Amino acid sequence: MSINFKPVGRKNPRDRQAPAKYYASINAKGKRNIRFIAEEIADRSSLNQMDIMSVIEGFLQIVPKTLLDGYTVDLGEFGNMGLIAKSEGVEKEDDLNASHIDGVKVKFRPGILFKDELASAKFEKIATIHENEVVSE
Repeated sequence: MSINFKPVGRKNPRDRQAPAKYYASINAKGKRNIRFIAEEIADRSSLNQMDIMSVIEGFLQIVPKTLLDGYTVDLGEFGNMGLIAKSEGVEKEDDLNASHIDGVKVKFRPGILFKDELASAKFEKIATIHENEVVSE
């Protein structure tokens, strides 16, 4: 499978006068929704699309609850996910309290199956309309 990318110019935020450097930016083809995934799974199994949809909906309800209960969700060779806190730093351990926490993020750690699939990716540069466009950050 080939992944399309395009060059994106970015200025150095610490040195605005320096010339831009170009980085690869993955070109997403669009989105695929749960219904699409359920259809694909149904085509590969003896279950119908509605059964798959029901399982996916259940999964989507249980995973956030499991994470908020303090557990890591282990998806086998696909990977695992857990919560991490976004917080500001404080000088002393005793000074840290809940008011310093800005929120939580889900951290996904890919497993062997996921890593193997990604390792086999091939890349193909696509033409862009604005080849020399520079993104400022």
